[in-house]
Amino acid sequence: MAAPEDRHDPGGKVRLRLPEGVSGEAAFSPCGRYRQTLIRDWTQPGAASRAVLFVGMNPSVAAAEVSDPTCHRELTFARGWGFTRYLKGNVLDWRATSPGDIPHDPDEARSPANIPALLAMADEAEIVVMAFGKLHKRFAPLVAETVAALAASGRPLRCFGLNQDGSAKHPLYLRKDTPLRDFPYSG
Repeated sequence: MAAPEDRHDPGGKVRLRLPEGVSGEAAFSPCGRYRQTLIRDWTQPGAASRAVLFVGMNPSVAAAEVSDPTCHRELTFARGWGFTRYLKGNVLDWRATSPGDIPHDPDEARSPANIPALLAMADEAEIVVMAFGKLHKRFAPLVAETVAALAASGRPLRCFGLNQDGSAKHPLYLRKDTPLRDFPYSG
């Protein structure tokens, strides 16, 4: 479903073209406030796809036909690791470029469709890369619920490292050779 941009503006002015040979898909709520899934595919015809799921903080301006800096960076990592399909979901699915524009009410910041969408993508992915950065403490129960649901999927949880508060590092400003490591989960 196309994003009804006229109904919800997530902010942000940087919209990047998809790389040559990469197709895109996205699923938005009818009101356009939430984006549950973002997909990029560059699988060659006749080849089996290899998918990786990145789980960020919240979606910004990326849609089926355009990217944003974070998604573009994650796509670069995915391609470098040999994947042919990039799946993107978030702990919160409210679309906002600035974290300060995320609703304070956790029940508004995440729609009921978010966890099922994440689990459907995890089912397709070989690994799940936790990359959500530091969310406000009011969202800690949602982070815990998301991590527990993804851990229960049986897919390996990875990250680029941890911030001092134990959250998964955000990939935007990391070196392109930053290795993945296990994301600790003791649920």
